[in-house]
Amino acid sequence: MIGKCKAVGGSSEGMDYLFKDKLDETKERGYELDKNMILGEKPNEIMAELKQWNADNPNASEIKNEVFSMVYSPSGEDGKKLTDEQLTRLGKEFMEKTLGIDPSTQPYYMRVHDDTKNKHVHIYTSRTDCNGKTISDKHCQYRAMNSADQIAQKHGLIRAKEVMENKLEVNKGVKEEIKNSVHQILSKSTSWDDFKAKAGKKGIGIKETINKQGAVQGYRIQVGKFDFKASDIDRKITLPKLDQVFKQNVMSLAKDLTRNISRGFSR
Repeated sequence: MIGKCKAVGGSSEGMDYLFKDKLDETKERGYELDKNMILGEKPNEIMAELKQWNADNPNASEIKNEVFSMVYSPSGEDGKKLTDEQLTRLGKEFMEKTLGIDPSTQPYYMRVHDDTKNKHVHIYTSRTDCNGKTISDKHCQYRAMNSADQIAQKHGLIRAKEVMENKLEVNKGVKEEIKNSVHQILSKSTSWDDFKAKAGKKGIGIKETINKQGAVQGYRIQVGKFDFKASDIDRKITLPKLDQVFKQNVMSLAKDLTRNISRGFSR
């Protein structure tokens, strides 16, 4: 489970994003999960109510970003199993831990997006609490990350740390396979174009990275959904070192050719 939080100005466009389908803007995206102290149904009505809550704050004029935009996302498998009731409880706990508030006394709006790989919940709430005090946004992103991790651990959900460790382990194995394959291809390549052609036949994409001056400054290696910088695979295969590899291969081929010709004459 991962969590995000930031204080935002509260534009109508931001709230519209929650409702508009990516492919067809005439359709609503996702569905309403829960709301508290909110009467409006339309995006602009919801945002207006959240911002109006700041009117009772004596320091309202000093609040530049009037609402919190929060997101929490269970891992793919957890998201499939969690009910709406459970997602609501997690959302309230996420607000409570991250912002230090009692959700029952706070206006908020929750909406689920279930059209991506991982189901996730968007939450908007006011910057002012029930006592008219400003809710601090200091380090709120780090607090969101920590609270999401604590909640996942408490409820036996997959933690972001576990996802990252698994991803690193998978990437480590993939990188080793790619490294071995690239070295085999390079051992038989005599030029950059030759290298790209041979790699392509093995299902390995080689994509140059171009700097602002239009010059090639490096390259990336792409295999299926994986995409790595060459230096992340092996520093011995970075662009500046390939010319020497190609030269050595050309010289080696020339020597072999000369040797074979000499053997032919000796017969």
